[in-house]
Amino acid sequence: MIGSYIASALTMKIVGVTMGEFRFKYENRYAETQGYDGFLADKEELNNFFETSVKGKMADHTTVGIDSTKQHIVNVCYDCNIPLWMEIYERVTNIGNKCGVKLNWDEFKHCMRFTFIWMPPGGDLAPHTAAYFRALCAFNIPLRGKTEISFYEHIDNGDAGDIVGPKVGPTHEYFNPSFLNVNRFHGVKNDTPDERMILKTHLMIVPWDKAIQSVEGDEQVNLWDFTVPWQQKHVPLNNKAYSK
Repeated sequence: MIGSYIASALTMKIVGVTMGEFRFKYENRYAETQGYDGFLADKEELNNFFETSVKGKMADHTTVGIDSTKQHIVNVCYDCNIPLWMEIYERVTNIGNKCGVKLNWDEFKHCMRFTFIWMPPGGDLAPHTAAYFRALCAFNIPLRGKTEISFYEHIDNGDAGDIVGPKVGPTHEYFNPSFLNVNRFHGVKNDTPDERMILKTHLMIVPWDKAIQSVEGDEQVNLWDFTVPWQQKHVPLNNKAYSK
């Protein structure tokens, strides 16, 4: 069992394997779930799904970086390809539910976007916050390579907004699906000889505290105190298994 670890002067911890807790949590910036038995198989299935059903069929949205460090970013939104979006949605919510995430996904699913982010060896994504998609937070699923993330200080620059400050805390390597506060500076470097890829689910309207509550609390988390028109009954947790 992984022992409890609290870094001095930082709100950071790695906790033991206990339901309702995160494996790793850092301030209001990042929280890695415990994962679950079978995640590696679901991860491989999702990776294969990208290769057979997404790659080459959806145009790259953009590239980020220069020369060999360019990342390929493929976005899938609800209204641009509904059948493909639904396939990804079912896989993401299946993984999330198995990780102990108790969000009412059906409540806000039309406000979710999916982005596959591929990074080559030597890739370097400078510190940043959400820019193109103004989401409140994200749910990241690691798919390929060594997945690490670093965090950076916010420095007040008056009316021009915050600017990036020094790196804070250690660089964290994660192995399981994780919540990320995309409005706090973070950056990624792939200093390995292998490619790196994650699936980022943009939770456009899910506040950070609701995301955290969905794991640490005991009840399903709803965003509103009323039933949305498209959800007229309770939707049970989806634990569907996918064959390769």
